[in-house]
Amino acid sequence: MKKLFALLLSLALALGCCAALAETPVKTELGTINMNGAFKLQCSLPEDYDIKIASKDNEGMIAVIESEDAAKPVMFLTIEFDEIYYDVKRMNNMTEDQLQEIVDTFVNGGDEVTVSYRETSHGTKLMIVQEAEGSVDYVAIVSVYEGYMIEFDMMTGVSDEEGLTEAQIQMCIDFLSDLDFIPEEA
Repeated sequence: MKKLFALLLSLALALGCCAALAETPVKTELGTINMNGAFKLQCSLPEDYDIKIASKDNEGMIAVIESEDAAKPVMFLTIEFDEIYYDVKRMNNMTEDQLQEIVDTFVNGGDEVTVSYRETSHGTKLMIVQEAEGSVDYVAIVSVYEGYMIEFDMMTGVSDEEGLTEAQIQMCIDFLSDLDFIPEEA
C-alpha cells in the first residue's frame, strides 16, 4: 500500500511539473547589449503581435512591435545606454531632480502632458507620460535599469479615434514586467 501511495504521489508531482512547464510561454530573444555589463534581452510579446529589430548594437536597440491588424496600437521599444545614469541600478534609486530632467525632455517642446508613476510586477518604477487633454493617442513609459534608459512608446492604430485604453497601457506595463535583462558571464 505504501509503495502504491508513493508511486501515485510521484506521478502527481511529475504531472504537476509538466503542467507548469507547459504553461510557461516561450520568450522572444532580442539579442545582447554590452555597455554597462553584457545583458541578453528577451521578452514575451502581447497576443497577435510580432517584433522587428530596427537597429541594434552594443549600446542598445530599437524595436517595433506591431500587429497585422492595423487597428491595434503600434509600440516602439528603445533601450540605450546613457552615461548620465551609468551608476543607476533602477529608476527607483533616482533623485527627484534626475526624474525631472527626464520629464523636461517631454515638455520642452511645449507639449501638454501628464506624468504619473507606476511599477512593474517586480517593483521597478515606471514613468508614464501621456497627452494631457482629449483622447490619449500616445503614451511613453520610461525607466532606467543598470544605466540603460528604456522607453516604451505606444501609439493608436490606424483607425482608432477613441484613443488608448487603460487596458492597452497596462499591456505595455506587462510587457516591461516580462522584459528580461539576463546577465551574461564574461
